[in-house]
Amino acid sequence: MVAEGHRIEEKLGSADDDGAPAGALTYRTAVTAALDWSKRQYAAAQSAANGSSVPTVRTAVENYVAKRKKRSAREGSNAEGRLTRHVLSDKEFADLALAKLRAAEIESWRGRLRISGLVEIDDAEGEDGPKPLAPSTVNRLMNDLRAALNDAAERHRRELPAHLAAEIKVGTRAMSVTDDARKQLLSDEQIRSTINAAFEVDEDFGRLVLVAGVTGARHSQMRRLRVGDLQADKLRLMMPGSSKGRSAKARPPVSIPITAETLDKLQPAVTGREADEPLLERWAYKSVGPVKWEKDHRRPWGPAYEVDNWWAATVERAGVPADTIMYAFRHSSIVRGLKAGLPVRLVAALHDTSSEMIERHYSAFIVDATEELARRAALAI
Repeated sequence: MVAEGHRIEEKLGSADDDGAPAGALTYRTAVTAALDWSKRQYAAAQSAANGSSVPTVRTAVENYVAKRKKRSAREGSNAEGRLTRHVLSDKEFADLALAKLRAAEIESWRGRLRISGLVEIDDAEGEDGPKPLAPSTVNRLMNDLRAALNDAAERHRRELPAHLAAEIKVGTRAMSVTDDARKQLLSDEQIRSTINAAFEVDEDFGRLVLVAGVTGARHSQMRRLRVGDLQADKLRLMMPGSSKGRSAKARPPVSIPITAETLDKLQPAVTGREADEPLLERWAYKSVGPVKWEKDHRRPWGPAYEVDNWWAATVERAGVPADTIMYAFRHSSIVRGLKAGLPVRLVAALHDTSSEMIERHYSAFIVDATEELARRAALAI
């Protein structure tokens, strides 16, 4: 095509002549593809005239990080670190124009990552070499990348091919994680011992673990709890909805029943405090010497990684398996509800998720629970 005196050419595919390879274009398909390509080129030329650069993987990531930082400076910085280290550092992939992005390019980039179980570790690298990424870590990275690419595809939809969304979806599919965290189910006794151990490690952390153990809520939900969300007269916690996704509409809080024992352990966190203050807080420390720290002020809990040291000490003290993660409380809570015969819809609502997610990942426990209910209705002869 010729636009404003400039000739632009690009090969769109092979013609379906005799002996043509698979995927060759018929005349009608070629005309449609050429018209679509021309429209995209014209839109790109207009964007360039207006001062907009050609969208690439790099610009998509940078714009996504800027948006994340506006929502939360801390979480935006975390996303920036992951994406810079593993995406932008790969110049070949980062500088790829989105108009030419295909699932194969995304998969090739992922193939260059050092993934645990998929690469051989060179003994010569020693402990100083970069550690391979766990498949679950790669999946979190893919979630960030998918969100960045989808955001850019939507913003530049006039100048990008219509099939780009499908290419992104296929290319960023999750890896299979063999050590699925959902297999980490804790018994009621293990949960009690872990909660008690957490209080022995630190009272503030103990209250966080207590809420996680009795509600199965996500860390992002618990950190947004307010003093007024603990309704002592009704023995319940009003758990804030999750902040997942891009929806501008906040999810309503979920009413979660608690026991009198749980209320007693949470009481020190609400006594003498205003209803709009954070329910779960911890001490922030300041440096007063080369190796000396002292308590400075109280503040809400931050991102989930803040609990790592406390959690490691708690796991050791509680005597639960060393690889137990805090998210196991959530899976255990869901399974406990299903085994108690609660309807799937109610279990999903209490855990701020969908019935489809429960049915997809916990089907074995649903079968066990419904079989027990059916057995109660069996005819005795």
